[in-house]
Amino acid sequence: MKFDLTKIIELFNNLSDQIRYGILGGLVFVILLLDVCFLVSPQLGGIASINDQIKSVSDDTQQVVVDQQRINLLNKNLKQERDQLSALSVKVRPIQEVPVILSTISSIANQYGVKIDQLMPEKALQETLASDKDGKYYALPIVIKARCGYHMFGHFLNKLEKENLFFIMKDFIIQNDEKSPNMHLFSVTIKIVLVDKP
Repeated sequence: MKFDLTKIIELFNNLSDQIRYGILGGLVFVILLLDVCFLVSPQLGGIASINDQIKSVSDDTQQVVVDQQRINLLNKNLKQERDQLSALSVKVRPIQEVPVILSTISSIANQYGVKIDQLMPEKALQETLASDKDGKYYALPIVIKARCGYHMFGHFLNKLEKENLFFIMKDFIIQNDEKSPNMHLFSVTIKIVLVDKP
């Protein structure tokens, strides 16, 4: 079958203007429809996919920034905790140093005018606190009975806290000294934390 374009053009020219415009409009519509179906739709799908990928990458980037800030904060907190732990570990003394600790307590008492009547570790009441690879940790109660004024004893306790000694105050009793109105009788039990290293 032979396709003759001149006859189609003649037929088209013989049509009225309205019909020709309608046919041209229909052809333009069909061309636009084909363009939308075969060219624009796949590109829109690709653009939507790229947009999703951009959003995903943006979310991942924000999460990385948040995680980076969190890591910096965690590192800072970890450093502070390590510093506090090393400061505390200096205060936890070996169990063999109990005589040295008693001597330190006695010399601090003398320094502030605190008269020690009794300074005695209660080994029978020693408690095991924890155990790990560094050794066993104990709490050894030490009974301190002393005579002095309020301020002297306050200075004594303050100096004792600043020493390389980790302790917890358990009992604290103050009584008036009937022999001397300016003096008081103090009875204190402190639990000193000690370590027995392997």
